[in-house]
Parts: sequence; structure tokens; C-alpha cells
Amino acid sequence: MKSTRRGFIGGVAAFAPFAASLWAAGAEAPLLKIGVMTDTHVGKTRESCARARLAYEMFRDMGVDLIANVGDVADHHYPTGYVAYREMVDETFAQVPAVRRPKELFVYAWHDAYAYKNHPREDATKDSPEAFADMQRLIGATNGPYAEGEIKGYPYVVIPQLYGSWGVDWRRFDKMLADAVASHPGKPVFVFAHQPPTRTTRSGSGIKEKRKVLNKYPQAINISGHTHGSLRDERAIWQGEFTSVNIGCLQTWGGGLPGAAPKRMENYGAVLVEVFTDKIVFRRFDVRDRKEYSADAPWMVPWPFDPAMAPYRPSVRRPKMPVPEFAKGVGIEVKPDAVPFKEMRVAFPAASVGARTFAYRVELQRHEHGTWTPFARRDVFGDFWMRESERPASVTQRIGAPYFDEGAEYRVVVTPRNSWGVDGKSIEKTFTAPRPVRTGELVWESTDPMKDCPFVPGLQGGKARQAKNGFFEHGTGNARLVFPEGVWKGAKGTRFRFTLDMRTIQEHAPCWTIVLRNRKPLHNAVDRISTPVGDSGVQRYVIEFTKPDAAHTYFLLVREGAGGRVRFEHVKIERNVET
Repeated sequence: MKSTRRGFIGGVAAFAPFAASLWAAGAEAPLLKIGVMTDTHVGKTRESCARARLAYEMFRDMGVDLIANVGDVADHHYPTGYVAYREMVDETFAQVPAVRRPKELFVYAWHDAYAYKNHPREDATKDSPEAFADMQRLIGATNGPYAEGEIKGYPYVVIPQLYGSWGVDWRRFDKMLADAVASHPGKPVFVFAHQPPTRTTRSGSGIKEKRKVLNKYPQAINISGHTHGSLRDERAIWQGEFTSVNIGCLQTWGGGLPGAAPKRMENYGAVLVEVFTDKIVFRRFDVRDRKEYSADAPWMVPWPFDPAMAPYRPSVRRPKMPVPEFAKGVGIEVKPDAVPFKEMRVAFPAASVGARTFAYRVELQRHEHGTWTPFARRDVFGDFWMRESERPASVTQRIGAPYFDEGAEYRVVVTPRNSWGVDGKSIEKTFTAPRPVRTGELVWESTDPMKDCPFVPGLQGGKARQAKNGFFEHGTGNARLVFPEGVWKGAKGTRFRFTLDMRTIQEHAPCWTIVLRNRKPLHNAVDRISTPVGDSGVQRYVIEFTKPDAAHTYFLLVREGAGGRVRFEHVKIERNVET
């Protein structure tokens, strides 16, 4: 997306009306304006910087004092991508005098060390000091991985996601914060860091060490990325001992819903932070059209900060969040694609009452021994993240033949929910499955994988865990279920189906993800699949994929999450599966 002088002048000319639309005549002007973006994941070319360019152009026209990119600037360590990024910034501000250009800050994160000098993925951590120094030089950054300073009298701290084999220096981070607080009494301290502190915003597992340090500093305003969510998700701001905000991404996002590999959604969100004497305002924008999300209700943090009265505490917001509902009288359509069928199509109208839907819980239940038993979940995101013109009238979910037996009775239950996990009323449909298509050659099957398959901590080596009371216990790290040698034998292009019946018990989110992984070179068969919170009952997961290389073999990786118990009930591997 090449910038032209004519286009640039149009952007400058647009500054006055654009600014006027943001700050009404006579209104109090912010003391400080910060533009923040994250997870730009640029590639090797100028074209890959297009979304970042839109954000820079918007921030230029807003007249911000500081622009921060809080990590994963490039998708891998791409020297040509960093050069293209710097050229894009210089072009965007070519007509702006140097003294009026905003300060820039960069957070150094894992993807910017990945594949440095074409090293393997697992070398990213130890490569990070050298890779980050190279990135700093190529992208023209003025700050290194650790940085502290002030802008218009307001302090900031920058820390990397990782730094060498020893990791982040949390003592150093603690001291940086302590110094900033001591030298700027009563003022907020802006912390720019890639990963969120644990259990704050929609943070995945988050970083416990970061949370421990930040808990000591109520003045801290932590600003992170990493999770690739939408800025329309109201969980992207959190308050407790301090304030934490997640900026979303300028890339794709998805995942986090139980049952299937996620569909990726395109994202164009960036944030304007306005600092006043008595408040800090976070305003969320779509960089394509510069429309503000929830313009009538920007996130407004009163200052000075009082944890007891903070408006964005989850305990305050969750009960107040509207719940989506289906319109009266709507139902579910369940229809096979053919008979015998490969897919069962489940369609229902979008929930249109009360609030936008964050997600639909789509639960497949089976009638057994006089009762309905949960059998599988295939949750799907709602339309909360879409522009008005993009919202669909209906939602379709397709469930493959391996989930069904001919003549068995099933029930689909669909429940809309808001971003805080509060459910609206469900709708349901009962049906009898016709004959499903059965393809593929059975390679291996176990009705007792707890006995037949070692469950080993870590990504290589290690001693197999022993089951306790019929379950394996697992925490937040990596563990792998290992299958017999030879079960993945097949030429490049061979199509496999992996069927797993598994029960998980996890007290709270974040939950584990599962994926079939070839270790070296690292290759996941599909995107990671999330497991549900609580006691899942026995759930079926079906993964179909094509081998990209004859030498690849796979283990089932269980990772992330907050810890709990897992039981593997049944495993089946089939080869030469038809698409």
C-alpha cells in the first residue's frame, strides 16, 4: 500500500475535522495522547505493513505524543520486514517536522526472535538478545528491550517478553517501577509489555511473575497484547490491584472456544489513550474507517486510582453486562448434507435481543439409557466483534460424521452468552442420525489409552506420569500423550483422522488446549483446540489433517491452562480418509 504525496496531503487536511470530531470545541484537552497497537506480525514486504500504516496515519492525524507497538512486530525475525516498517513510518511522517513527530516505543517479543538467522523455533529464547539488537537497528528503534523514561512528565516502563535463556529480569522490572513511582508521585506509570499479567484481561494463562510485581504498584497502567482478541471484548480492560488493558491485535484472532480448531477473524483495532489530571480515557478505533468502538462509552479510569472503587473490576462489571437472547419462537435446523452423510448442518438465527452475542455454546448430546449425555461441544463466536453491516442473520455449524452413529438419538442445544460467560436462554432440537459415511483404514485403536499411551511432561524426554484415581494430573506447562511407533506411517499428502474421547476437570479458565504436534521440525496438524472449564464429561474431539511430510509423526500435546485432571477414554487413528 504505497503512500503518495496526494494521499498524504489528504490525510493532513483531514486532521482538523477528524480532531474536531474527537475533541469538541471548548472541551478539556488531554495532557498526553498515546497511540497503541500490537501484534502487527508484519512479513517480509512493504505490503505486510498495511495495517500498521493505517494505525500510524490515524495517530498522526490525532496528533499523538507517543506511539507504542507492544510486541510481535514481525511474524518471524524478518530483516526486510523491519526495514519496510521503518520506511512506512518515515513516509507517513515525511511532511511532519521532526520536532512534532511522536516518540516511538517498541516492545520486544517472542515472534521477533523466532527464526533469527533461520535458527530452529526452540532457539528463539536464547537468540533473543542478539535478535532484538538486530531488530532495534533495522527498525530504527530508540529503545532497547528494557527502557524507562517519561513523556510530557508522565513515566513509562518497557520490558521484553523474554530475554536470553535466563528470561525476564523481574527484580529489574520491580526496581524500574519503584523508581518511576518515587520520582513521579501521584501520576500513573505506563507499563508497555507484550504478555498480560496472569488472570487479568482475557490473558490466557498470563505471567504470574508480572502479576506479583504489578500488584505492589496501584499506579501502574499495564498495556499488553499477545492474546489476539477483539477490542470489542469488554474483558480487554481489567482492574484489581492495578489497571491492565489488552490492545487486541492488528492481525487475525480466534481460538479459546471449546471443541474445534478455530476460524480466524480479521482484526483492525488500535487504541488512543488520553491522559487528564483526573482520569485516563481509552478510546478504541477501527483503523480502516477510524470509527470508534462504543464512542458513547469509552473506558474511563478515574484518577487517582482507588482499587476499592475501580469501575472495571470484574465483580462490578459481570453482573451489569447485558445477556443476549434469541427472538421468541426461533428454532434450530438440523440437516445432513446427503444420505449417507459426511456432515450434519446445524443452523439457527442469530440472537438479536438484549446484547450482541460473544459466543454460542453448541452442545451435542446423545440419548443413552434414558438420559441425555453431553457428547461434544463445537462453540462458535457470535457477532460482537463485527461492524453493523457485517452482522449475519444466521449462524451455521457443521459437525462431521465421526460424531454420529446411525439410528442413535441426538439433541443439539444452542446457548448464547456474553463475554463474561453469562448465558441467555437455550434453544434445542432433537433428531435421529441417518447413516453416516465411513471412510478410512483403521491404523490403531485403544479403549484404554491411560494404559496403552504414556503421558509425559515436557516436549521431549521425561518420565511418564502415573494415574491417580483414574486421572492424570497436569498443570500449566506442556505434556504429551505418546502413541505407538508406526501409527503415523504414510507418504506426504496422506490424509489422517484422529478421534479422541477425553474427560477434563478444570476448576477455572484459562483451560488447556490440545493439538497433534510433530516435534522436529515443529508442525501442528491443525490449530490448537480449547477444552471447556469445569467437569467436561466425556467429550469427543475429531482432528482430520494431511501430512505435509512423510517423516512427520505426532503426539497429542496438552498445554497452557490453569491445571486440573484429565482422563483419556478412547483413541482411534485412521489413514487414507476421504475429504
